[in-house]
Amino acid sequence: MKRFPTLKKLVPAFALAICCRALAGGETNAVAPVTARDFYNAGTDLLAARKFADAEKMLQSALAAQDERVQPPALYNLGHARFDIGAELLKKGPDAQKVAARGNAVVAAGGEAIRSAQSALDQNDMSKMMAAYLAGRGVRHDLRDAEKAVQAAMETYGNTLRHWQRAADDFKSAAELNPADTNAARNAKIIEQGIAKLVDNLHKMQQMAAALAGQHQQMNDLLSRLKGRIPKENMPPGAPGDDDDEDMQPGSMAGQKENSPREGDQMQVPLSPDEAGQILDGLSLDGTRRLEMSDQQGAPPKDKNGRDW
Repeated sequence: MKRFPTLKKLVPAFALAICCRALAGGETNAVAPVTARDFYNAGTDLLAARKFADAEKMLQSALAAQDERVQPPALYNLGHARFDIGAELLKKGPDAQKVAARGNAVVAAGGEAIRSAQSALDQNDMSKMMAAYLAGRGVRHDLRDAEKAVQAAMETYGNTLRHWQRAADDFKSAAELNPADTNAARNAKIIEQGIAKLVDNLHKMQQMAAALAGQHQQMNDLLSRLKGRIPKENMPPGAPGDDDDEDMQPGSMAGQKENSPREGDQMQVPLSPDEAGQILDGLSLDGTRRLEMSDQQGAPPKDKNGRDW
């Protein structure tokens, strides 16, 4: 094993904080990292412990030290950390298929309610207008809830996309610095396939958001017209001053866009948390082995796999 030179640097505050947390958790042998190798090993240990955000910070510090021997594996593991952060966000976020199914059902109900309200107004039939008003209020409530669900899904997929784009770039950089590392290039391609699916999913969510926002506005207008036609004494119980009785315009989410996919990246299969897990399983983990802390030659740790240093 080659000797790594000592780099004299001030230890960042977050590194000290991580070590303090490790000590609080009973890891009495925790030492604040100083050299690029130290930061790399600390980040790799945190990655193995599934503390992905902390691992990302440590590995970024390893790169900042600009040690050419540490940069390729640090980029490799940084790609894993960032992909894992995105995968965790996706796992905890809304299910794309459920959000889409609910949105489609609400859009269908909204279309029917809009047609009924318009018909009641055209006929000037009091009983039909009252029924349409009550039904419309319920549909408007569902539209608002569906918009919130779509917004949450879009935020989740957007955040995941940003992490995965950075992860793909990390693996590409690792491959450029070490052309012999075919796993880095392979991982970048696997993540780009997941990115394409996420982008497709985001486009579908944007279309759903636009449809919901459009119907929400139509429903607001029709309910306002119905309320103007129905005499006060004939208004359905609870209608005046009801929380659903909004005249404001709903915030449109149609204009929210993520980075457009590159040509050829589009895929027509939405990405589920299970599929994200399958992508994760497909990534090569041989770059997660920590660098030896000793300058002496010795066997690599048994619980780690990967390159020898």
